[in-house]
Amino acid sequence: MLANLWPLFGLTVQTSRLRLRLPYEQEITELASIAGRGVHHPGERPFLTPWTAGDPQDRARFVLQEHWSQLGTWNASAWRLGLGVFLGEQPLGIVTLRARDFLVVREVTTSSWLGLPHHGKGYGTEACAGLLTLAFDH
Repeated sequence: MLANLWPLFGLTVQTSRLRLRLPYEQEITELASIAGRGVHHPGERPFLTPWTAGDPQDRARFVLQEHWSQLGTWNASAWRLGLGVFLGEQPLGIVTLRARDFLVVREVTTSSWLGLPHHGKGYGTEACAGLLTLAFDH
């Protein structure tokens, strides 16, 4: 029913090991908790987002706010699509695809994060490749 009202909930990208899709309420809560526990080591700054600022609850709330904002401001001409990255049923992180006037400029940007325990296994590379396949092959 939700996908009938908001078709993005019917979108799934399958890679060899991962599934990328919009997370449901319980899953976004789990993803927020994963982010709260850390997406990079303290003292590093590999992202523009200051992931080590604040406490775990602040980071978790940030993930929830971004998710809800992306869904609530969806517009065909300027959008952000944050898909949960799942290994089986286990949430690992989020990959995001952004575009403005995509049908005209055919240009996107991506961002991603995975919980620390999932680093170094190729999941991030695989998820981003799946996201770009969605953007340019479908």
